[in-house]
Amino acid sequence: MSTPAPEVTAPPPSTGISRHHVEEFILIALVVLSAIGVAINDYSPKSAFRYWLWMAPTFGVTSIAAAWWRAQRRGDSVATAVQRQMLHWAGVVCAVYLIYLLQSTGRMENEAAGLAALIVIALASFLAGVHSDWRLIVLGLVLGVTVVGFAVLEQIIWVVALPSLLILLISVVWYIRARA
Repeated sequence: MSTPAPEVTAPPPSTGISRHHVEEFILIALVVLSAIGVAINDYSPKSAFRYWLWMAPTFGVTSIAAAWWRAQRRGDSVATAVQRQMLHWAGVVCAVYLIYLLQSTGRMENEAAGLAALIVIALASFLAGVHSDWRLIVLGLVLGVTVVGFAVLEQIIWVVALPSLLILLISVVWYIRARA
C-alpha cells in the first residue's frame, strides 16, 4: 500500500512592505534631506545650523537602528553595536557644531559650512556602513557625490539633482515591484 505524496503548496505572496523596503526608503529620504540642507544653507545660514545639528542625530538614529538589526541577525552584542554607533554619531554632532562655530566667527563662508557639514555626514555614514550595514556605505558615497555636485555645479544643480532624484525614485519603485 502506498502512501499519498504530501501536497506541496507555495507560501502566499507577500503583499506588505518588508523591513528592507522601509530601510531603503529611509536611506533615500536621508539623501533628499541632505540636498535640502545644502539649499537651506545657501539661503539661511542660521536656519542651516539648526538643520544640520538635527540631521546628524537623524543619520545617527538610522545608523544605530541598522547596527541593532545587524547585531541581532548575527547574534552579536546589540549593546556593543549601539554604543559604538552612539559614540560615532556623537562625534559627528560635535564636528558639525565646530563647523558652524567656525562659520559664526567668520573663519568659514556660509556656503562652505553647509558643504563641510555634508562632507562630515557623508564620511560618517560611509564609516558607519563599514561597521554595520553596507547600505550606509552607499549612502555615504551618494552624499559625497552630492557635495561634489553642489560645489562644482551649484548654479545648475537643481537641473541635475531633480531628474536624478526622480530616476532614483523610479528605480527604487521598480526594484521593489520586481522583488515582490
